[in-house]
Amino acid sequence: MKLIVRYSLLLLIIATAACRDKNAVKLPDLRHTYSKRSKKPFGAFTAYNMLKEKYSSSGADFSTVNKPFYKNDVTKYGKKGLFVVIAESVLMSEEDIASMLHYVENGNQVFISSEYISDELMDTLGLQVQYQDLFSMFQNNQKPGDALHLTTVQMADTLEFGTKKYGFYYFPFKRCFLKTDSTETVRTLGLNENAAPDFITLPYGDGRFFFHLHPEAFSNYFLLTNNNKDYFENVFTYIPAVRNAVYWDDYYRLGNSPDDDFSMFGVFMKYPMLRWALFVALGAILFYVAFGSKRRQRIVPVKQKYNNDSVSFVETIGRLYLQKKDNHNIADKMITYFMEYIRTHYYLNTSQLNSEFFSSLSRKTEVPEQEVKNFFEKISHLQQSEKISDEQLLDLNNRIQSFLKK
Repeated sequence: MKLIVRYSLLLLIIATAACRDKNAVKLPDLRHTYSKRSKKPFGAFTAYNMLKEKYSSSGADFSTVNKPFYKNDVTKYGKKGLFVVIAESVLMSEEDIASMLHYVENGNQVFISSEYISDELMDTLGLQVQYQDLFSMFQNNQKPGDALHLTTVQMADTLEFGTKKYGFYYFPFKRCFLKTDSTETVRTLGLNENAAPDFITLPYGDGRFFFHLHPEAFSNYFLLTNNNKDYFENVFTYIPAVRNAVYWDDYYRLGNSPDDDFSMFGVFMKYPMLRWALFVALGAILFYVAFGSKRRQRIVPVKQKYNNDSVSFVETIGRLYLQKKDNHNIADKMITYFMEYIRTHYYLNTSQLNSEFFSSLSRKTEVPEQEVKNFFEKISHLQQSEKISDEQLLDLNNRIQSFLKK
């Protein structure tokens, strides 16, 4: 009875746990992907489509790039281009930075909204950014003591946009820009919840850079909260609506670092000794493919002329009997073969050679009964003989052959 109670309690606990798991509320995916296809809270499906609608309506060529900046053909439209990056972190190589500076200098614009922007790019432009902590990049920008609350951002120009704040329930927005080496040219466009600049712009050559430190403000979660889409419109008000080409980045948002573009072949080409070693190895492989990889044909053995082994066997046996002169044995074998033929072809029992057998065989072979009887008497006589001459053996063979032909 106790055992039954124990098992009943165990089953009840399992059933309760299963029901609780089934009805439990599943938390949404809060990863900061900023993917143009993602409709999850921190995807960028809404921002991508708003941006595409804004510039495609003015005739801009709107496209997505998924390579490092220096490998993208973003200069084919000349001036009035826009390159947009919304990512968790933007890590750039020296080639990327040089190519991007050249792109902006020629009259194009770059908009980057990221939680972390390459220090090399910031140093080149004389900018300094304050992040929360070094480890905050790996902790969803959350430091101990930070609590979820209604975090906000706003535009800096209160005369143009008013004092309205745009927010959503999330961790505090505390990243901001500090002093710059060219404060005369840097303009603050937006503020975080502490009224510190988190959105700035600065000219470079004939073009302009736009830097934003809270990409969460361009997530689906933020833009679909209340009227936060107005914040998106206000941000891109500073960028002219008429652009020849607009590029949406799909490379830096993945967190690719400059080392991800590492090429083993590039290492070989960088050092002369390795380069020549590679050329020699490739030459040897090509030489082998051209001359040494031909299929080596095995020697084809000479096919012997076909011999009829059955005929050879018969001849061998025949010579054996002729050498031994055992005519009686040969006669027995011939008679045995003849009896087997009668059994298989005429379906007669040869164990009793009586008048009934002779009559049946005569009727089936159409040989007179008396002739059949005489032939079998001849066979019986030969079987009882102690010695059979060659003439008798030949006569027996002729009689059997003659009988079989009837």
